[in-house]
Amino acid sequence: MSNRPVIDWLAERLERRGFDIEIQDIPGAAGKSNLIATLGRGDGGLVLSGHTDTVPFDAGKWASDPFQVTEREGRLYGLGTADMKSFFALVLAATQDLRAESLRVPLIVLATADEETSMSGARALTRGSRI
Repeated sequence: MSNRPVIDWLAERLERRGFDIEIQDIPGAAGKSNLIATLGRGDGGLVLSGHTDTVPFDAGKWASDPFQVTEREGRLYGLGTADMKSFFALVLAATQDLRAESLRVPLIVLATADEETSMSGARALTRGSRI
């Protein structure tokens, strides 16, 4: 399953906030991409890193559709509800009013593919990125 819709969604929102956007397609992994979004300039910086995939699942073990968020008894159920997807929501909230000129070093938001399985996103970063 492609992670590109999630990458594009994050990229669009971060670009509106002034981040420079780089999308890195993963060699040998059709439809898989990494996002490197940078706010500010200079050496060093802070990287906020997360992954865009979810743990492989067995639909037969779910009491509800894992592709739909379902609320039961005050809890949310669905793929990604207790993993990195909430991390990206927090990143978007934290960067809402952030401006590049207020930073002494760059802030880099990194979103990788396939952390839960092959690590292909992280491997691609080590081969072809400034990170």
